Amino acid sequence: MKLYKGIFCSLATAALLTGCANEAPFVEPTTPDAGLTGTLMTRCLAPKLTNVEGVETSTRADVPSTDDFTVVISRKNNTRDASSAGSVEYTYSEMPEVLTLPVGDYKVYAHHGEDLSAAWDSPYYYGESEFGIDANKITDDVDPIVAKLSNIRVTIVFHPSLLSAMSGDANKVQVNVGNQGVMNFVPTETRSAYFKYVNQSQTLAATFDGIVDGAHVVETKTHDNVAPGNHYRITFRMYGIDDDKPGTVDGKVTVDASVEQVDMNHTIPGEQGEIITNPEDWRPSQGNGDEPGPGPDDPTPVEQTVPQITAAPAPSGMTAINLDEVNEVTDNIYCVLNVVSTAEEGIEEFNVVIDSGKLTPDELAGVGLSDKLDLVNPGELEGALNGLGLPANVGGMKSVTFNITGFMPMLGILGEGDHNFTLTVKDANGESTVTLRLHTN
Repeated sequence: MKLYKGIFCSLATAALLTGCANEAPFVEPTTPDAGLTGTLMTRCLAPKLTNVEGVETSTRADVPSTDDFTVVISRKNNTRDASSAGSVEYTYSEMPEVLTLPVGDYKVYAHHGEDLSAAWDSPYYYGESEFGIDANKITDDVDPIVAKLSNIRVTIVFHPSLLSAMSGDANKVQVNVGNQGVMNFVPTETRSAYFKYVNQSQTLAATFDGIVDGAHVVETKTHDNVAPGNHYRITFRMYGIDDDKPGTVDGKVTVDASVEQVDMNHTIPGEQGEIITNPEDWRPSQGNGDEPGPGPDDPTPVEQTVPQITAAPAPSGMTAINLDEVNEVTDNIYCVLNVVSTAEEGIEEFNVVIDSGKLTPDELAGVGLSDKLDLVNPGELEGALNGLGLPANVGGMKSVTFNITGFMPMLGILGEGDHNFTLTVKDANGESTVTLRLHTN
């Protein structure tokens, strides 16, 4: 008995010492709320697309899927670099449905594609929003992440009047946007080039260099104040009274260009002739990806489901538990369960049954615990639960974190064995039960 009491004293110390670390990578602030957590429903982070490709060229295949966006969640005052402390990164389709986060203010960033200096067919979409996490509350309403085209699209068109007069194979138009990159368009090039937008570097220059009617012609067209999210279509043609007829002026070949800023907010043709009038709100379904999702006037309601008990995602360097298999206890196992209730009155019952050949009822009683724990009405066990960092008096709460990561190294001291923790949670919507299965060698 003394051995187990010593072990559990060590467990309590470890639980207290790891109280902040188990929320890694988010650093706990030094505030009265330090150590408190809330819950984020990640479905409210779905990016909303705007200024997608125009109707003249687009099909549904051109619209980036929300599922493929990269989402970075960061403390509000941190950078959006997911490699920095205080940030986590997911692909939207792979995000857990529920995240437990320390109380505080956050920013969320979403992007699709790469923001390259210059490249063919490489649109870059970006958006951000902010939200707050309150203690023991569910956050499921975040201001929309409006993901906009955030680089500059350029298309070069060679007018038939110019094409018919050109000769040789060295004809091209060189495009520079600010100081960010250079792309060369030949007459057969039909793709668009995308350029990184940099403030204070907002001039587009397109230089025609070719042989026209036997003469070498170099002509540059510039356009100032280019902006991200815009499509600039530049048409080069022969100069003449009638643009449809090649011509010269005083025997000198002249080439000029016009710049058209294309409207990037057209509707997008759907299948079988229907029109998606709000392309920014389109999102593939989880099935075949062909069905539009709800729009801004048809918000997704909070599903009234039975309590959800899920394994929390592990921070970098640790391994999350799997509720579908037996988990080998190692030094880097992240043993955290998130419990979420969508019922108006929150959790009504939360019971834990411990079935272990090592942690027998007698041994647990020796440290003030039991193999049957009532976390809503803990009674005389409340002090022991608090000492081990376990939740107590959770009735009415809508989100609870059940964290026994700090216990794992000490379980190894008990020797080889199986340890099952069965959690049963009930609210007005129903009841859920899961069993966390652990094995120590």
